[in-house]
Amino acid sequence: MRSLLVLHLSGIRLALATRMADRLDFAASLFVMLGIEMIPSLLTVLLYRNGLSFPGWTIHEAVLIQSVFMMAKGIAYPFFGGVVWNTAEMIREGTFELLLLKPRHPLLLCIAKTFDAEDLGKLFGGTALTIWCLAHVGLPNAWQMAAFVGLLLVSLVLFGASIVTMSSLLIVWVGNFRVYEIFDTIASLGQFPPVVLPKGLRKAAEAGLPILGLSVLPASALLGKSVEGWPWVALSSVMLLTLALVLWNHLLRRLSSAGG
Repeated sequence: MRSLLVLHLSGIRLALATRMADRLDFAASLFVMLGIEMIPSLLTVLLYRNGLSFPGWTIHEAVLIQSVFMMAKGIAYPFFGGVVWNTAEMIREGTFELLLLKPRHPLLLCIAKTFDAEDLGKLFGGTALTIWCLAHVGLPNAWQMAAFVGLLLVSLVLFGASIVTMSSLLIVWVGNFRVYEIFDTIASLGQFPPVVLPKGLRKAAEAGLPILGLSVLPASALLGKSVEGWPWVALSSVMLLTLALVLWNHLLRRLSSAGG
């Protein structure tokens, strides 16, 4: 365990040192990433300012869902989100096979090599936006904070399962980033109140494809709202991560060398 921690910290230090070589470009990238992630929140504010709303959710409660979504992405994407892109690039360039020669599981090595400091903008922006929302709706108590932390971990497991699944598919479906676009489209539904989903899909959004676990349930915990269905979401997230790891190992055996 200690050696794995050292491996990941070394990857983070190397990635930060590389990006800090051009501080202006790094700062610009942070703001661009943050600006893109702020678009759903800006649209929500415009919606409420024009007299529309999500039934049962105030403007600050609705924006809180999106800020929690940003926080979860701000943790998942910098630390292991780059696995998708780097796996595809290494396979396309023929360098992925070098990982197979090293005394670590290739997935762990991919994660250690893919820290992306630019995505930290999501974490900073999401945290600031969450504080702003809580300042208007009231601070959570200890139980609400504990539930939030637990459900945020579930959200990270879901992001991890999605990232490993996309990376696995790119082992045999080299260079096709449509899988990333498909995931982003589906995941974007998880940053809005569940009332936007048809009634028939709300149960499916708890189990099977638990997009409510990405941010709706953690935000509900902070607000003291009902988080009914969280056991199904937690169980589904663990099962999806397990299946993603099995898929990775299975498709890894089908890896074809760049040299044929």
